[in-house]
Amino acid sequence: MKYEEAIQKSLTVKWVVDTCQQGKECWCRVIRCEEPLMYKEREDSDEEEYWPVRSGEVGRDTVEHIVKIHNESIK
Repeated sequence: MKYEEAIQKSLTVKWVVDTCQQGKECWCRVIRCEEPLMYKEREDSDEEEYWPVRSGEVGRDTVEHIVKIHNESIK
């Protein structure tokens, strides 16, 4: 799937809260899809996993709230 398709698909699947590269002790969190969504930028590129929030510039409480609201909205 293409990047734009991964974005659209991500809005229809459950999300989970994960830690950034710093681990549990860090204040921030990231959001990934419960089941990995793989996409390719170009035909000659490798597949990458799409994460709605890949870098951790969002506080843990905010991310948990966003994920809860998102998951409730797709039930």
